[in-house]
Amino acid sequence: MLDEAAVQELRSKHYNATLVDVRKAHDTLWCFRVKPDFPIPPFHPGQYTTLGLGLWEPRHPASVVEENLDEKKIRRLGRRAYSISHPVVNEANNGHFSLAPRDLDYLEFYIVMVAGSKEEPPPVLTPRLFLLGKGDRLYMGEKFTGEYTLEPIENIRGREDGLVVFAGTGTGEGPHNFMIWELLASGFKGRIASIVCVRHKSDLAYEGIYRKLEKKYPNFSYHALTTREADTIHKKVYIQDYVESGQFEAEIGREMDPANTHLFLCGNPSMIGAPKIRGGEKIWPGGKKGIIQIMEARGFQMDVGKNRGNVHFEKYW
Repeated sequence: MLDEAAVQELRSKHYNATLVDVRKAHDTLWCFRVKPDFPIPPFHPGQYTTLGLGLWEPRHPASVVEENLDEKKIRRLGRRAYSISHPVVNEANNGHFSLAPRDLDYLEFYIVMVAGSKEEPPPVLTPRLFLLGKGDRLYMGEKFTGEYTLEPIENIRGREDGLVVFAGTGTGEGPHNFMIWELLASGFKGRIASIVCVRHKSDLAYEGIYRKLEKKYPNFSYHALTTREADTIHKKVYIQDYVESGQFEAEIGREMDPANTHLFLCGNPSMIGAPKIRGGEKIWPGGKKGIIQIMEARGFQMDVGKNRGNVHFEKYW
């Protein structure tokens, strides 16, 4: 164990950001607002950066215990990449709200605590992140990057028949918050729909915001699916089921057409269903079909490599 002087020295050396606010959906699902010491560089909605804490920091008691760290390893940083989210709206005390500005002096991250299990290596970062409080220091990477952006939809930006569909599982909703904000703030003329699948209603941290936005923006709709509530646990509807059955299109009142529709998928790889490509041939995952396979059967193409398709994705593990 390091003494307090050594810990303070390491924090001063490595930490370059401050946790300025935390919005808690529940005990293990938080929105972290982090202000870096450095000027926030230009970046695009959908991109990511890294957060980190020293391995010398304490861990949440609910997490799997780490093996003893030696004197050298305990001085290192544990880092992980996180998509940049966005608060989406500013809420006034009188109940009125408006879209939040693009440029804030902090960045928002939508994070779930991973406690780990005996079968897997103990998570390095989230058991430490979830012991932080307002004013605590941490590390933020100065590089902001990622290919998961709205750049591919330029061909439908000015079209009233355009449709952008976001499908996210859990915290895969994070980057979509910023992307949806950008479309609304820029006056996107087409339709915007966000599908989110979580276990419990309490996992829908942004639902209240989006229900208000539905009333203000007639071209936006929010579609929440749960799989562990009393009324859904025995009749689960996953995003794949929701799309393939036609239920989603029935609710938005139109079909998804490759000529004017882009889909953005983020989160669980099973929902996404990206194939492996060997010798130019696609090898699809076994089990339930993912969204990519469902949509390619309808004439859509996944966006991968030099193939700029209309189904874009970001896997979270």
